[in-house]
Amino acid sequence: MRKSNRATISPSSEIFYLFFLLYAILPLMRQTSSYNPISNRDNSIVKYLRSLADPKRRKKEQAFLIEGVKMVEEALRDNLGIKTVVAAPSLTQHQGKGVINLSESKGIDIIWVSERLMDVLSESKTPQPIMAVVQMKQITEELLLNHKARLIVVAHQLQDPGNLGTIIRTAEAVGASGIAITSNTVDPFNAKAIRASMNSILRLPVVPVGDIAAFVQKCRQTGFQTVATALNGDKAHFAVDLTRPTAVIVGQEGAGLPQSIMAAIDLRIRIPMADTIDSLNVATAAAVVLYEAVRQRLLKNQ
Repeated sequence: MRKSNRATISPSSEIFYLFFLLYAILPLMRQTSSYNPISNRDNSIVKYLRSLADPKRRKKEQAFLIEGVKMVEEALRDNLGIKTVVAAPSLTQHQGKGVINLSESKGIDIIWVSERLMDVLSESKTPQPIMAVVQMKQITEELLLNHKARLIVVAHQLQDPGNLGTIIRTAEAVGASGIAITSNTVDPFNAKAIRASMNSILRLPVVPVGDIAAFVQKCRQTGFQTVATALNGDKAHFAVDLTRPTAVIVGQEGAGLPQSIMAAIDLRIRIPMADTIDSLNVATAAAVVLYEAVRQRLLKNQ
């Protein structure tokens, strides 16, 4: 029987969420409305939502938060895994009415909290009166390697969530298979990374990778060429055949990739720059290489 490559949700996390929903959230939700929002930060729902700010808790419960009218509305419209909507009373004004109606039409429950509690829960400097709990999807390495695009990004030990989120959005924009994220890389479900990705993280396959050396080897065994940018790269990025199945590996800001990884990859490529510049931002460098891959593939298919 052919093995399915579909994304799955961990059964244990699904059972936990259903249990929590039935015995903790639902009874309290029935008591909330825009006229009677939760205002006590010791409320069990509020404690649960606040716990999702901790990456270990997010991983354990396989859930995370997204914020803002546009992001929540888009996730609801495209059925991107929203479990529960959390709203403050001011959402009922202006553009918020549409997202309320959409949530109700999708059968998604709304938990109402006070404006003050929304400010406490939000990780944004300028909180909007809505957020949502989203269930993580579990994506396998095999799904990534067998995706028809045959273009993968590997992020190794990136520390800036803005950079990671931007790379995720760029990867979706070029139609990449997805992104593999190694240990000690900033959590992709960090609030800043999610904002920078502009919801791309809800659509693009994101796969945690424990051993980058083993994953690089698996890429090569599956027919991928592995490439990384370097100041002393052998060829310019536009002189490399990126129409082939390609894994683009990006390293930590400043430090780049360790020599052990650079020695294991197939190609070191350089991005031509003026003499006055010695490096590019990691997200910018990734975008340059990924869009060169798109350019070459479009020309090949003409």
